[in-house]
Amino acid sequence: MCRLLGWVAHPGTSLRQVLGEESFAAFAQLSRIHADGWGIASTDGPQVRVQKSVECAATDPSFLTTSTELVADAALAHLRWASPGLAVEERNSHPFLHGTAAFAHNGGIYPLDQLPGLLPPAWQAQLSGNTDSEHYFLAVLAEAQESGADLPTAIARTAARLAADFRPSSLNAMLLTPEALYVVNCHDASLPSPPAPPERTVDGLIEQIELAAPYYDLRYRRSGRSVVVASSGFAQPEGGGWQFIPNNTVLVVDRATLRTEEHPLGVELASASAASVAGADRR
Repeated sequence: MCRLLGWVAHPGTSLRQVLGEESFAAFAQLSRIHADGWGIASTDGPQVRVQKSVECAATDPSFLTTSTELVADAALAHLRWASPGLAVEERNSHPFLHGTAAFAHNGGIYPLDQLPGLLPPAWQAQLSGNTDSEHYFLAVLAEAQESGADLPTAIARTAARLAADFRPSSLNAMLLTPEALYVVNCHDASLPSPPAPPERTVDGLIEQIELAAPYYDLRYRRSGRSVVVASSGFAQPEGGGWQFIPNNTVLVVDRATLRTEEHPLGVELASASAASVAGADRR
């Protein structure tokens, strides 16, 4: 289980600035539950850069430094709670980087032992770790490259394949390129919010918000200078300008114009695997 946050802004901004102090503090506190590392992918030119760590963001000084000093006009951030059986090591940490694209995922794709069949051999050889998330990422890129499809179409085709051949609980993800931020909202809406383990506790109010909100909901907020997209888990009141992204949708935020477009996926996930319902659905 993980938390996702992305933004596109003019002029460029940092994670701390784009959220404001109160929301940034709440987001950082979520890492006391999602404590298995953090990462930020960013771009302010033709390249995408990634900085990540296997440390808990709330206690890692480099997270505060990066969140304050890294200024970008488009970025995504990820807080990780590792799935059982997936090692907490940098090669499995999000965001994953391939060429000029970065990707982070919140959800589960089962069964894990069938994932090697998802990718052509040449793409399988390019994996850096062993997560379902990185398989999903490379499957989207392989579809785009080999079919010539644009990214929303490649995402939709990949989601349809995963829904048909696997048991995904959630394909929620963010994909960042120099041109746009792509936000995938595709999940089994029947899943309950996962309980926080007793050894990972946070401020009572933060934990109440984290566990009360539908876990896989994604919202976005736009202003005159930015579009921010976030998972649930910290206060996002509708009166504060936050809007739901419909389930089974790709939201595209254009980096140059801040224009947003919603692309229906045509995929509906249901009947989550027993493993995910039992709480094993983490990233």
